[in-house]
Amino acid sequence: MLAGVTPSPRSDPAPNRLRWPDYAGAQAVWWGVGPVAGVDCVVAVWEFDVYGGSFGEVDAAAFAAAAEHAAATRRPLLSFLRSGGTRLQEGVAGLVGLPRATLAAAGLDEAGVAHVAVVDHPTTGGVWVTIASRADLRCAVAGATVGFAGPRVVAAVTGVPPDADSHTAEAAWRAGLVDAVVEPGDMDAWLAAALVAATAVPAVDAAAPAAHRDDARASHADADAGSSDGRAATDIRAAGDSGAAREGSRAADGGLGWAQVLAARAAGRTGGGVALDAMAAHGVEMAGGDPAVRARLGLLAPAPGPAPGVPNGAGPDAPGRSGAQGVVGVAVAAEPGGAPGPAGYRLLARAARLAGKLGLPLILFVDTPGADPSPRAEAGGVAAAIGAAMEAVLRCPSPTVSVVVGEGGSGGALAAACADAVLMTPDSYLTALSPEGAAATLRIPAERTADLGGLRPTDLLRLGFADEVLPSTDPAAIVRGVAATLARLTALDQGVRLSTRRTKWSTALPGQL
Repeated sequence: MLAGVTPSPRSDPAPNRLRWPDYAGAQAVWWGVGPVAGVDCVVAVWEFDVYGGSFGEVDAAAFAAAAEHAAATRRPLLSFLRSGGTRLQEGVAGLVGLPRATLAAAGLDEAGVAHVAVVDHPTTGGVWVTIASRADLRCAVAGATVGFAGPRVVAAVTGVPPDADSHTAEAAWRAGLVDAVVEPGDMDAWLAAALVAATAVPAVDAAAPAAHRDDARASHADADAGSSDGRAATDIRAAGDSGAAREGSRAADGGLGWAQVLAARAAGRTGGGVALDAMAAHGVEMAGGDPAVRARLGLLAPAPGPAPGVPNGAGPDAPGRSGAQGVVGVAVAAEPGGAPGPAGYRLLARAARLAGKLGLPLILFVDTPGADPSPRAEAGGVAAAIGAAMEAVLRCPSPTVSVVVGEGGSGGALAAACADAVLMTPDSYLTALSPEGAAATLRIPAERTADLGGLRPTDLLRLGFADEVLPSTDPAAIVRGVAATLARLTALDQGVRLSTRRTKWSTALPGQL
């Protein structure tokens, strides 16, 4: 895979500051530039036959140089890791390479450049902490030893060897610490999918995302001053659209709230995971350790057929665009009835941050009656995780679109719904608390709480929470709706769009039933 990579010159060996016997200070990390899996990259490679790939002074300098070059040239950084951790023969002089690596990786975040890590056998200690675990996408080689402390260190420090299924690539994947476990022969295909998605056409200029955020925050007051309620300035609904919202309204307006809840819970309707797959069929999954939530970095599927309110060919994949549109998608929850826990909301927050970093749209599919209310989730910090995810979505500088495809209960759903644009399918609902939870609180039947809750798509459209009701629950209709909305959002000035988002979610809803 690295045959086309041109290495940069190596540094002189590190000084033997501790006068360690027979220590030569050789460099274990080298870096270079070239194509990997068809994508031009900056590559950093750990050589395990040099002091076990341990990370010392010159290795930190090499990684920092690679990250700086990636940021300057806007190439993704691809790290191939095999390391036992810090170079112990250098003591603290080697240990301080970790904050140097952390700052170098932070520079990639500031530049909006992707970092992909391949975690090989073994990857432990400070290299796992500061480089692998902070990468945007993390792929582990099947069977690799992965963890903060290696198994021998665990046994020496605690007196008890770890279980055989601990400290493995597979265990890390189950915990959501790596996004994939890949056999060596399949690595090229995974990297091709990951790197193509990570370097796809952004929705906004990602050359200086930090500056964009500052400019956008500075423009909030100016943009608000130009609109009486902060919404009129960038109404995402086309004034003369072809009736998609009105048709969807008629479809969803035929019954009371409880009938709407039953429709959202009916078997066979499109769920969040199905919608995610239709929207971004090509890409790589991002793991979070919670099967209730899925996230994917991928390519936006071409909208099948003309989109309401958008001329033919005007969508994100229209001819003349330089390459496919990259996108980050999240399904909360992935299956109907799913109740996400803390890990699921941490994945949502991570996905929102990645979308903002790369300048890619964030598309959110909401389909949950609420977050996991169990004692285990409570002790695991589900409340704080929901709050952090909501903040990450609200602060994402990229265009954000949320589609409520089924159930939407309480803050667990709202964390994935506070977007630039909120779309609803005819069989969806969103409410302050699930009907059963509201019934227990108010001491009235669940059916009654649903009927009084103003939870139908048409109710939410009138209140000003939703921006459009889609005409169908079919995945193709959802993709068309997302593509049309995204085309309108990406045409807006970023500062005005972010100001409008802030106003929408920091003021009272404008409508009433």
